[in-house]
Amino acid sequence: MSIQSHSFRNSVVSSTFTLPTMAVIVLLVWVLSDVTDVNLWGGLAVTGLTAYLIMELNNRNALLRIRSRMMSVTYLALMLVCPALHTWSTEAIPTVCFVLAYFMLFSSYQQFRAEGYIFHAFLLLGIGSMVFPPMLVLAIAYYISMLFQLRSLTWRTFMAGLFGLAVPYWILAAYAIWNNQLDTAFLYLNDWFVPHVPNYSLLKLDQWITVGIFFALALFAFVHFIHTAYNDKIRTRMLLYTIITMQVFLTIGLLLLPEHFDKQMRLFIANSSLIIAHYYALGKGRLFNTWFNLTVLILIVLGVYNYYVQMG
Repeated sequence: MSIQSHSFRNSVVSSTFTLPTMAVIVLLVWVLSDVTDVNLWGGLAVTGLTAYLIMELNNRNALLRIRSRMMSVTYLALMLVCPALHTWSTEAIPTVCFVLAYFMLFSSYQQFRAEGYIFHAFLLLGIGSMVFPPMLVLAIAYYISMLFQLRSLTWRTFMAGLFGLAVPYWILAAYAIWNNQLDTAFLYLNDWFVPHVPNYSLLKLDQWITVGIFFALALFAFVHFIHTAYNDKIRTRMLLYTIITMQVFLTIGLLLLPEHFDKQMRLFIANSSLIIAHYYALGKGRLFNTWFNLTVLILIVLGVYNYYVQMG
């Protein structure tokens, strides 16, 4: 047998035990600081749900051309090394909505009548934006992907998207009218869209290091995909280009809104894990196996460092 077949990376990528093993590690480490903390368990539950949704997203759309659970494993690994994101908060809701919206977007691929899929994709985006309003900007990314990758943009789907995006806010308006609070119901949106110069001094060293490593991995994954995209089927290729489009918008969001770092990192990790896993699963060669081992070691060191900072 070849050296590659015996490599640690190949074993991790192809083994059916990788995801259960990763799940056990996450469970043990996640609540290590306080097993009685309900918020930690809540955060773990939402992270587990998101990992399951990512696994199903891959199963239904064959984003990896081999049998592997690397997308869920990568997501769990990246979340595990970010203890600041472990506690439950409503900020986790946008990430669940974001991943669920992918199911709808991908289902619209080259569909003649995709209005239902697009409505629900934008509805989920609208629900997520109720918690994190800057998510509304992703509507632009959705329309770009519908036009260039998914081939599902028509005047009907355009209007279906706007309608889906507006529904949560119509419900909020109806509730506000019922309580005679319509004049103040949407004032909270003003604070999110006031033009300002990004203040990067708000970011701590551990945040710079974490996002730097994740961005580098996503960038390597992007370059690898560009050079090997011809190996994927056309549909899979277009879906991955859709993910990359979202990655560009999420990266810009991190650059423009550093004061909302933790809120955005959940979305950034969920999306990045999809393309990084594609990179890990489909890269080839002895040198790449060594690189994989090195990145695993880097993530372990990063996790230890972040836990030390969090506990300090």
